[in-house]
Amino acid sequence: MAESLQIAFYIVSPIGTFLAVATAYYAIYRQTKPCVVVYYEPNPDTASLIDLVIRNIGTGTAKDISFSAPLPILCWGIEKPDSSESKQIDHKIPFLAPGKELRFNAGQYGGLKDRVQDGITVSAQYTFRTPLRSSKQGTDSSMLDVNYMQHAGTKNSAAQDLSDALKGKNNTVFINMNKSLASISKSLSELAKKRDDA
Repeated sequence: MAESLQIAFYIVSPIGTFLAVATAYYAIYRQTKPCVVVYYEPNPDTASLIDLVIRNIGTGTAKDISFSAPLPILCWGIEKPDSSESKQIDHKIPFLAPGKELRFNAGQYGGLKDRVQDGITVSAQYTFRTPLRSSKQGTDSSMLDVNYMQHAGTKNSAAQDLSDALKGKNNTVFINMNKSLASISKSLSELAKKRDDA
């Protein structure tokens, strides 16, 4: 009886150890795997613009990122495409750290809708390092689509409105203040000049 328990222990113990090591490796592996997503989102500052975002939402660094299809950018036209030439990203991205993103000006709704139609499925292929420091290939799929933005709001952010106001691009109290300050400055300069002449 004791011998059979000892033999069972010799069999079960290595299996339990192997399972514990495999579980620990899998947990560490999950912590080093990147996840690269590609999508369009409204520009946070300018209402009519749309950005192309390439983001690593995983926990590992993605290297040599390439895409299965070119990514349309600079597609102009609000309701329908205009005649300007659009461009595309078809080159590799050498490095994208976890939690980081690259943001490109994708254009406007009408121009992008003409290029992506009902959506483009894009796969991002990349390499990453496993916990054992070996290089491994990874692939993540995303859908590039702008249909959900068809009825999106058209309001600029407060930061953009303030910036435009300070630059004088829209008629606000800042323009009146600038004109008043310029008038006061001119009057003070004239008074100082008269005082110096006297």
